[in-house]
Amino acid sequence: MFFLGLLGVIGVMMYAAITGGDAAKFIDLPSLVVVFATSFFAGLALSKGKFDERTISLTGDAAVIVGWLGFLIGLVLMAGSLNDLLATQMLGSAFSVAFLTVFYGYFIKLVCFMYGNSK
Repeated sequence: MFFLGLLGVIGVMMYAAITGGDAAKFIDLPSLVVVFATSFFAGLALSKGKFDERTISLTGDAAVIVGWLGFLIGLVLMAGSLNDLLATQMLGSAFSVAFLTVFYGYFIKLVCFMYGNSK
């Protein structure tokens, strides 16, 4: 049932993204890699190197924190090149990419929460 529920969650989110505009705007591979890899390694470190259900729960918790840290990193990077962003009118796209780390963090948290409670 976990996979059916996961497919349903992904399906509804994709529906919202597609009907709201362009689903491709929700995909930024560097942001996804940073959030997923960092939260996984944080969860692994917090569970003392054991990969079990606690690791998955800790990975989900870390993903939210890492997502917000990624957002702050994005804001710092945008602030450092604010003149360039304003001159090229790319502030909106840069801001949306910064928010994707938060989106990915909460999505990973949801998947870990679903998996942890599916047993």
